[in-house]
Amino acid sequence: MSDRSSAVSRDDGNGDTEARFIRRCLELAARARGATSPNPLVGAVVVREGVVVGSAWHHRAGEPHAERLALQQAGPQAGGATLYSNMEPCCHHGRTPPCVDAIIEAGVARVVSAIRDPDPRVDGKGFEALRAAGIEVSSGFESQAAAELNAGYLKIQRSGIPFVIGKAALSLDGRLATRTGSSQWITGEQARAMAHRIRAGVDAVVVGVGTVLADDPRLTARHGGGAGPRYRVVLDSHLRTPPQASLLQQRDGVPLIMTTQAAASGERQRLEKAGATVLVVAADGQGRVDLPAVLVRLAALDVCTVMLEGGSRLLTEALQIGIIDKVFLFYAPLLIGGAEALPLWGGEGVAQMDEARRLQRVRHYRLGRDWAVEGYLRTPPEPE
Repeated sequence: MSDRSSAVSRDDGNGDTEARFIRRCLELAARARGATSPNPLVGAVVVREGVVVGSAWHHRAGEPHAERLALQQAGPQAGGATLYSNMEPCCHHGRTPPCVDAIIEAGVARVVSAIRDPDPRVDGKGFEALRAAGIEVSSGFESQAAAELNAGYLKIQRSGIPFVIGKAALSLDGRLATRTGSSQWITGEQARAMAHRIRAGVDAVVVGVGTVLADDPRLTARHGGGAGPRYRVVLDSHLRTPPQASLLQQRDGVPLIMTTQAAASGERQRLEKAGATVLVVAADGQGRVDLPAVLVRLAALDVCTVMLEGGSRLLTEALQIGIIDKVFLFYAPLLIGGAEALPLWGGEGVAQMDEARRLQRVRHYRLGRDWAVEGYLRTPPEPE
């Protein structure tokens, strides 16, 4: 699909033209959140004499890339035009042909990109091929925003491990639930709607079996324009997930239960009959599903972004071993109290204040009576 809504956009002569068109590419690319993995989110705009003559975004893996779709919409007007893209055009044959070939064939005079593609098959080679064909190439515009949009893609290309988001709804005193496990609902509708929009943009959402037993979640995205999550994952070392669990009754996404060798084969068969895909992964020192092993297994399924949604034990372990890259914490003006109420980060935590985890690039959102804090726990994605 292409986007014609900006077909009358013109260069306003304010010196911010390059960044403005790259921002448009980012807006277009974001429309496919949750749908393109293992490919990046990419939007493209073709501009001739200050007028947008073609614009599009990559919809999903295996379908035409944004650059080709935008060039198709531009047609003959692509000759001598500038093509903007939030990522370096590809130069290799995958499920679709190289975008650089289409750019050269269309007679584009100039290409402007935000960041280089770290895929070893590209990684600057796309820019080199364009320059070799006599096309002017510029990059680096809105690079940080472009890196954040494709944080999952960049991380998995560089490390082989998905980008991990930790999400929680909390009282002001940091409780996920009361001492009896009651947690519905800590936050209001606006906060829950935002959480669903975030969920819609990830490839997999992960919870522990305790959350399934306590809350019976569906783990689907009921708000937002994203396509995800493709996988609704339960970490269940001994296969205690009930076959009638709501997450097994949903049509959207694959219900995936990760367990250990200790699980009974009969329980596995019962859950598979109920519609679950059951995978055995390594156990940690306590006999629970090993989180790093889970991430490796999800990467093999083309998962680039993972959201951990709880409960307290899962988030505590993830924080303790340092696998969370970014957090979305939703706060309500409530005080729950109680030493046995479930915390965001239980266990021993850190011993000294200088060991405390400090968020980077923090953003705040007011959501009706509640608010959210977004920030990075690990080094944020950097453009190259």
